[in-house]
Amino acid sequence: MVHGRYVGLNGIKGLAIIAIVLYHTQQQLLPGGFYGVDVFFTVSGFLIGISLLRSLFDTGSLHLERYITKRAARLYPALFFMIPIMVSVGWLWDHDILVSIRNQVITVLLGCYNWYAIAGGQSYFDQMNPQIFRHLWFIGVLMQFYVIVPLIVWLMWRIQRAVSIAVPLALAAISGTLMWALYKPGADPTRVYFGTDTHSVGLMLGVALAWMVVRYEQRHPRLPRIIRTVPYPDGTSVPVALPKVPQPLRIRIWRAIAPVLAFVSLILLFAFTIAGKQNDFAFRGGIVIASMLAVVLIAGTICEDSWMQDLMVFRPLAGLGKYSYGIYLWHWPLWIVSLAVAPHLMPSRGPWPLIMTAVLTAIAVTASWILVERPAGVRSALFVILPIRNTTVGHIVRAVIVDLLLVASLFGCVQGVTHAPTKTAMQQELEAQAQRLEAEQQRTGDLLRGGVPEPPQPPTPKFTMPTGDQITAVGDSVMLASSQGLSDVFPGIQVDASVSRSLIAGASIIRDDAASGALRQWVFVGLGTNTAANTGQLDTIYNQIGSDRIMVLINAHGDRSWIAPTNQVLADYANSHKNNVILVDWDAAAAANPQVLGSDGIHPKAGSDLYAQTIKQTISDWIAANH
Repeated sequence: MVHGRYVGLNGIKGLAIIAIVLYHTQQQLLPGGFYGVDVFFTVSGFLIGISLLRSLFDTGSLHLERYITKRAARLYPALFFMIPIMVSVGWLWDHDILVSIRNQVITVLLGCYNWYAIAGGQSYFDQMNPQIFRHLWFIGVLMQFYVIVPLIVWLMWRIQRAVSIAVPLALAAISGTLMWALYKPGADPTRVYFGTDTHSVGLMLGVALAWMVVRYEQRHPRLPRIIRTVPYPDGTSVPVALPKVPQPLRIRIWRAIAPVLAFVSLILLFAFTIAGKQNDFAFRGGIVIASMLAVVLIAGTICEDSWMQDLMVFRPLAGLGKYSYGIYLWHWPLWIVSLAVAPHLMPSRGPWPLIMTAVLTAIAVTASWILVERPAGVRSALFVILPIRNTTVGHIVRAVIVDLLLVASLFGCVQGVTHAPTKTAMQQELEAQAQRLEAEQQRTGDLLRGGVPEPPQPPTPKFTMPTGDQITAVGDSVMLASSQGLSDVFPGIQVDASVSRSLIAGASIIRDDAASGALRQWVFVGLGTNTAANTGQLDTIYNQIGSDRIMVLINAHGDRSWIAPTNQVLADYANSHKNNVILVDWDAAAAANPQVLGSDGIHPKAGSDLYAQTIKQTISDWIAANH
């Protein structure tokens, strides 16, 4: 049977990869960009389903040997090219990205990285480590889907009844239900987002759409236009195409409304990416809805004579879709490296990491396509490194370049895996700071509860800059990393900071200090890095502190989805309690001085007092405003 290629799918993939890249690099601008993954899943399920079902209906066989070879040639050459290069970069430049790198490489190549990330992603430091292959959970889910989908389509083909489509629809429903049931509001969503069992809705809906399309092709095959010859008196003749055979009414109605439905779905998906968040809605219906919208978008775009195809064949968009696999592989590790490198190369504030990532990704994707992906797809994976048949000078030169790059990068990869640290430099610094802080607390007795403290002094009409013995500071790992700077700027300050601390835990510490009388006149609260904040939590802390003390709220800096909303809550709270609540904009200070941050882009490096100086300057400005 004659089969055509579907126009517009590359454009859909192009839009999806834009959403994903912006979510990874500029999450504050596109907080719902993760929905692009579900569009990709749906397109992937559709394309694989189409390929296998066509093979079954045309030949009665899945041709698994060809299927497996083709899938492996599509996925692995680019991975084998990217992984050793990025590990070598880590070995040469930033050893922090090499933490647990051996396990990452092994599980990526085995196609089960998503389950490795689920099993090992509960540690605080695991979450903060700049894992350069964390985005490859997506490839793990795809590889596992590629293993099971032949069985699914074979079962549908064997049934060959109206109920056949119920197979992928039932699996999609089960997956969506599992995501709903296993998701725990407020907890880390890694389990339900990375799990193949919980995040297969789009893949299965894509297979269901493929079944509908192939069944339609069987009933309405794409035949060549019939040509007849019109003779002229001079003996010549002109070929003329006969008019198309009229289609049934239901098909004509579908072709009329399908592009409209696809366009509406596209608009709704845009809204999801702009306004969406990784919250209860996303994991209890949002991802399912996005996958369903992707199905409508695909169906309405590939429909014959659909005007949506004119939008999706826009060259830059279709180009991004064509090279989307390479873009996905390279952009995240290069973003991690750029975050670490750019501040040293260009210390001034600006979008330098993003620009650096874009340039390096374009170079890497182009090289990967020309040197590895296209030769593997057109010829074979072996041809990439050893062009033994139909060889030209160009193929030989390309293979020599690839071989040299592989030898060099494999050497660096071995060195990186062999000498990978067990902890990042920031984790080591935080642990050292925690030990130093504990020793200092034991030496001075600052945090010993139950003493006979002096009662807090009422505020004077005009405040002055507090001294260290007037300050209690309660915070998370960012404050812990800055504890030495706080002690230098405010000698005698009482600091209680720890990794992975939340507002709820901090409130308990402040309550205990207040109950024992150990809480001082000025209370620094830096607890926004790890969890979202709300007004009720701040009210609890405010009431425990009391109106006769000053509460200094320090906002957070980082790429976590909850940080921007938390910072807004802190700003609004300080604005509504201007007389005794101060907001310290650590986020702005850190963004303006990225060179003081560690490789995770969150914690200040050892020896930096920027955190403390920012607090001091903010208090000074507050006092100068007649407080």
